[in-house]
Amino acid sequence: MRGRGLARMRRMLSTIFPMAQAADPAGAGGIIQTGLRFTQSLALYLVLAAAFYVLLLFCGRMLKRRFQLPLNWVYQLFCILAALYIPTIFSFIPVPGEKHLGAALTIAAAFVLVGLVRHFLFDGILRKGAGAQVPKFLGEFVSITIIVVVVVVVTKVIYGQNIPGLLAGAGIVGIVLGLALQDTLGNIFSGFAIYFGGQFKAGDWLLVEGHHAQIVEINWRSTRLRTTDDICLDIPNSGITKQTVINYNYPTSVHGIRLAVGLEYDAAPNLVKKILVDAALDCPMVLRSPMPNVFVTNFADFSVTYELRFWLDDHANFNPANSHIWTSLWYSLRRHKIKVPYPIQEQRWMGRPQPHVEDREMIRDSMHKAVFAPALSAAQFEEIVANAKIVQFGEGESIIRQDADAGPMYVIVSGSAEVWLDSNGRRTSVAVLGPDACIGENSVLTGEKRTATILALEDCLAVEVGKSTLAPIISTSPELLESLSELLAQRRMKNEGLVAEAAGAADQAKKSNYKASFLGKLRSFFEV
Repeated sequence: MRGRGLARMRRMLSTIFPMAQAADPAGAGGIIQTGLRFTQSLALYLVLAAAFYVLLLFCGRMLKRRFQLPLNWVYQLFCILAALYIPTIFSFIPVPGEKHLGAALTIAAAFVLVGLVRHFLFDGILRKGAGAQVPKFLGEFVSITIIVVVVVVVTKVIYGQNIPGLLAGAGIVGIVLGLALQDTLGNIFSGFAIYFGGQFKAGDWLLVEGHHAQIVEINWRSTRLRTTDDICLDIPNSGITKQTVINYNYPTSVHGIRLAVGLEYDAAPNLVKKILVDAALDCPMVLRSPMPNVFVTNFADFSVTYELRFWLDDHANFNPANSHIWTSLWYSLRRHKIKVPYPIQEQRWMGRPQPHVEDREMIRDSMHKAVFAPALSAAQFEEIVANAKIVQFGEGESIIRQDADAGPMYVIVSGSAEVWLDSNGRRTSVAVLGPDACIGENSVLTGEKRTATILALEDCLAVEVGKSTLAPIISTSPELLESLSELLAQRRMKNEGLVAEAAGAADQAKKSNYKASFLGKLRSFFEV
């Protein structure tokens, strides 16, 4: 009985600890010696395991304090497995299942490595880069890649499994899964294209599918956005890459916004432009550099269409800025008595347009400045006043152009204009004209081509008198030609710096030649 009991104890010890196989099987002395060795080895193993566990735990605490590492239960598990495995490195402390323990430790170390990579690489980018964003799915991809690689290494090195054979067996499964999950895989690869393409990142404002929305997150399957109404949109990544998307943060956050508005035809375009720009500048969210500007884009059926372009550096202000500008614009248009037209139908009796009384007085005052005014009788002067008209030129518009055919003359009522001469491919500014200046008298009286270009420096009002207004008067009073040619000759001499009254005999002859030349041109032009 006693011999059978000792045999069973030896088998149990040899099963639990291979070290017991070396014990002397004969006699009670061998069993006691084996037990003592087992107890000593177990005690040493536990002491070393506890020491390594405390050491690893202490190191983890130090790293956590120094680098703010987020150590969790995974690191605790790693410490336990490492404390159990490290003592087995010593050959006098063998442990059953050592291979499996090493595999578990390796995989636990992979999870710890994943945590370190995410903390020092991805979270470090967020801490150091101003506004830098790392998509969630990229961190997940790196984590899965590390774990898969470690599992493959454990399978090959520790367990001796043939990896190509496993991959060949999994290839068929991969094909089936690829066909079943092609939309999901398409979204995953589109997510990589979005991120590595560099056009989109979390925090960017987009115009997508008619929505102004900010990117919240780019994950494996979709891009999540939040609209200006705090409504969440979840758009598949493949959908983002297949449509036209406007990114208001790329390449910089400064971007232009356009507002279209239709206003009545009677409103002067340059006045409207100034009103629109002022309304934009009233908004504190609109940038001063670049400055807002306005474009005339269309002459529509009921209105002139203008586009106001202003600049923002934060698209979150899109709706507040629009509202502020529209509100300011409404009040400004009311002050300037400019209407926003809408489709209506009116019936009007169209008679011959007559100038307003105040316009007629304006015309009368201006016509006194005309070169031919001294040669006219009171009745002739009033006839010209009755048939002349007020015209308006916008800033930058040409009043007359050099070398253009003969046309009407103008007397500036308000505003200013600049005289330019084109010669040898160069344009030179020679004078600035203000109110009461006369433009184009020679052309309207003699039919000569324009000798200069005159551009409006600002919105100008002018009185226009054409050949059709002068021709009836000259045809009924041909004697006016003598007086007009005399006045034109005096004007030419004055322009040349000569004072006709003080001129000598040679200059008087020059004046006579000018008069004869103008008289011939007047007779030819008016066919008298």
